[in-house]
Amino acid sequence: MEYKEFTDKMIKDLKLEFDEVEMDGKDRIYVTKGVTNVSVPIKPAYKEFKMVGYNNNLKNYIKIIRDILDTYKFKLDLNNVFPLIKQKTYEKSIDKNFITKDLFCDLQVMYASDMGEVFRFVLEEDLINSGISLNALEEKSMNNLNKMTNILARLDDSLEIYSLKFITDYGASLFLSKHMQQQIFNKLGKDILLCMPSASTLLCAKYRETTFKTYTYILKQLITVDNDVNKISNNIYRRDTKGEYLIIA
Repeated sequence: MEYKEFTDKMIKDLKLEFDEVEMDGKDRIYVTKGVTNVSVPIKPAYKEFKMVGYNNNLKNYIKIIRDILDTYKFKLDLNNVFPLIKQKTYEKSIDKNFITKDLFCDLQVMYASDMGEVFRFVLEEDLINSGISLNALEEKSMNNLNKMTNILARLDDSLEIYSLKFITDYGASLFLSKHMQQQIFNKLGKDILLCMPSASTLLCAKYRETTFKTYTYILKQLITVDNDVNKISNNIYRRDTKGEYLIIA
């Protein structure tokens, strides 16, 4: 069995066991159960399949994934919580009481506990069980995000379009941080085009009527080729000088 056939079959069979199974752009299988998820590298699994056979290998990996997911008996730790930007339709597909906060247009802020291999969104019951207030969650998560740094860099010297220099799972959500806001305003001003196709991608451009069509076209192409499985939105937003947001494409 070739590598591509193996990965397709693994994904198909794992979907029978778990809520969501996808392949990301880094040769990892991304598995979700409820509000908890784990990523598993597929190349080692392919090597083991050649030694023990497909069925034994599948059983082993189902057990490994279940053991990892079940190991994390969730206890909210504010030191590991971060705000994440998501589309407002995200939580409606799962019957859970997520903590959410409106951001702008079709976007909202959710809160996630980063536990290494496992990533979990915070529920209302988590605050109750941990005796933590909503204000404490919001304040501490923003403090954690503000400790992260990244650089807003031009895609090309001839274009006033910027992206993050370093790839991170919190790329889009860094838009919320005071450091990134300052970079955006210093480099682009306060009238900008903005898009967040996925969790790892933040794209910003200077808004001008003369370049609007060109920049919108380029941003749409960049959205199309973004291969992060953690999608947010295909929309392009404009933030005007008054700080108001609207969807423009």
